Amino acid sequence: MLNLFPGFKLKSNTRNFNLMYEQLKDNNISCPVCNSKAFKKTGKPEIEDKSLGFIRHNYFVAECSACNYYFVYPPIDFSIQEWNKLYGDSYFPQMTAWHKKQRVVDAKKRLDWIKSNCNFEIKNFLDVGCGEGLALVEADSRGWSAEGIDITDNRIEPAKKDGIKFINADLISSRFPGEYFDCAYMDSVLEHLTDPVAYLIELNRILKRNGVVYIGVPNEDSLFNIVKRILYNLTGKKNISSKIKPFMLPYHVGGFNKKSIIKIAQVTNFEVAATHNFASRFEFRKYKPSAKGFWLHLFLLPVDLLAIILRREAYYEALLKKQ
Repeated sequence: MLNLFPGFKLKSNTRNFNLMYEQLKDNNISCPVCNSKAFKKTGKPEIEDKSLGFIRHNYFVAECSACNYYFVYPPIDFSIQEWNKLYGDSYFPQMTAWHKKQRVVDAKKRLDWIKSNCNFEIKNFLDVGCGEGLALVEADSRGWSAEGIDITDNRIEPAKKDGIKFINADLISSRFPGEYFDCAYMDSVLEHLTDPVAYLIELNRILKRNGVVYIGVPNEDSLFNIVKRILYNLTGKKNISSKIKPFMLPYHVGGFNKKSIIKIAQVTNFEVAATHNFASRFEFRKYKPSAKGFWLHLFLLPVDLLAIILRREAYYEALLKKQ
């Protein structure tokens, strides 16, 4: 296994890990969300074989002491071509019939939630990082002018129908007209961006006055992550971060909780109109019984149920309103 920190054994003890931190803490490290230079170490990132060819630096995962945003340092500098290799066809696994149906239901519920928090008619709808295009299909069915953008094209056939626009690019370089969209939708996108602030600033520019942005992100303060930290400590992985996994599926390079969501809204001139802590219930049903994920998530079902009571479920969604 590759040792990303020369001079330290992969299973280094606490003293060596603290020494590594001392060597790095005086570098010019700042939080990508709030620019604070105060941070805490959470450990080294895990790396899968698929990412090894793209690793050019010695990385660690940091938590901002000011806003609790989780980020990777040094900043990841993958090219578009390298990201495309990671987010290829294999990024979207085979889904069970239940999972396919549930994703359609989820898209409908989210657009219902958006509409219930808007006091204006939504006409122009943009899905940033549209993936398979389920939200595009739902928006189109409501008579909204639906447009999607993504660096890879993984759309299902219904999302390719005439009338649904698609741009194979990133948001920043696309330069949409200012004050054009009523609503932007970003489900499971912000955690994949090395500069999430830049994306929200751009969305602020292209949204009409009082326009809204829906964001859905994993909750790094979830009970699941707390349990994962305990398991890492018990299995000799104390130096591995239990938070974001920038170099393993699903390649999250940033991590949010409620505090950091509120902060990123503030620094990009949005108002937080609503937030909701939620999770995909009965996660094991996403997998076939023959898959490892089925038994893993079935075993963790009590954790998911307890998280509901403690309000530490695995995801957050928020609706941001342009001020």
